[in-house]
Amino acid sequence: MILVAALGFLSTAAYAQTGKASGTPFGSGQDSIRCRQSISLFTSLGKTGNYQDAFEHWKRAYDECPASSKNIYIIGVKILQWKLGQAKDPAAKKKALADLLKLYDDRATYFGDDAKMGADKIMLGKTKEYLVTVGNDADYAQVYAWLKPVVARYKEQTAPEALYYFAFSSRAVAMRDTTKVENYINDYLEAAGYADAALEAVANDAEARKQIETFKNPMDAEFAQSGLAGCEMLNRVYTVDKIEAHKTDKAFLTSTASLFQNAGCSSTAAFRASQYLFDIEPTATAAMLLAGNLIEHNKYSEASDYLNKAISLSKSSTDRVKCYEVLIQLAMKQNNYSQARAYASKVLAENPNSGRALIVLAQMTANSASSYFPDDKVKQRCVYYLVINKLRRAASVDPKVAGEANRLISSYSRLLPSAQDIFMHPEIKKGSTLNIGGESVVIP
Repeated sequence: MILVAALGFLSTAAYAQTGKASGTPFGSGQDSIRCRQSISLFTSLGKTGNYQDAFEHWKRAYDECPASSKNIYIIGVKILQWKLGQAKDPAAKKKALADLLKLYDDRATYFGDDAKMGADKIMLGKTKEYLVTVGNDADYAQVYAWLKPVVARYKEQTAPEALYYFAFSSRAVAMRDTTKVENYINDYLEAAGYADAALEAVANDAEARKQIETFKNPMDAEFAQSGLAGCEMLNRVYTVDKIEAHKTDKAFLTSTASLFQNAGCSSTAAFRASQYLFDIEPTATAAMLLAGNLIEHNKYSEASDYLNKAISLSKSSTDRVKCYEVLIQLAMKQNNYSQARAYASKVLAENPNSGRALIVLAQMTANSASSYFPDDKVKQRCVYYLVINKLRRAASVDPKVAGEANRLISSYSRLLPSAQDIFMHPEIKKGSTLNIGGESVVIP
């Protein structure tokens, strides 16, 4: 009997195995039963906020069958947050935080492929948990190490907030270690590129776009304001030799050209990168950079050609407007006012609230005042009513040019006809409409 009982015990012991040991969600035998019981107990206790009594049952399930239930991690976070709050001394707090962060790692190990809460969102949760807890003592190199693998894995599918913290942590590292600046530039370009791809995928979904832009916009602003991607740094990082070494690398040339364009910089290296890129595949970015370099060397005709190529290649209204605005300046520099007027009209077709284009049209109208009414000096001066109307509209729709518009209004106001001029002119009176080159203005 003793032998039979012993054999029975050995058989039961051999059959029982934890989920962790067996590589299965629940394990087998009595261990499987205990796992399910533990999950049921800590779940019910945890949902009532009784974390103290839930802890023992949760810990057993976490240790023995970590792949059995997402509740181990969902409720487990709350239990360990409670434990962290209970810690009294620095050593205890450090251990409690380490346990909490490890919980996120284990969730990523066992449930990282979850459709709704994948590894990217799990690591994002870990990042936010850590930053809230440690505040100004955060080690951003550690945050960067957590996020870099998930960004590489999920690419444009990465949670937008995770992309933001990835770029943010890379910037924080670079701010402390200048040898990491180039790494930050590349990380920003990677994150921004994925965010742009995500935006393109939801082009017709305003709410989805808003959610992405909530994190994409500050990421862009922080890059621009970091001081790490200024002209001096870009020229130091992107040398002519580096461009030559990557002259057939389309992705490298594209990101390099975009960096110089966004920073408003030009250099021999940038020009060469743009040339190589344009040779591989003509793009608006490359054409705009080539035009900028040609303008610096007073080659306005060639620059205009590239700007027009950029307009035809660009899918961005913002970039097309930039090109038209430069073309306006080139046309005015060459005294081709009719062409400048035509470009200004094209700007307004893209963006009706372009104050810069409205100012240009106002100035073109002012410069042509004598041609509208060559034999009538009073009517010539009435043209400035139309000029001032255009300038007032520019000031009202575009705050960036309001100061310039108001200064021009003050200047042109001195050229208006006097009340006596109006009184002595039989065809003009207050409230009448005067047609001026296809436009009209009401005499005030």
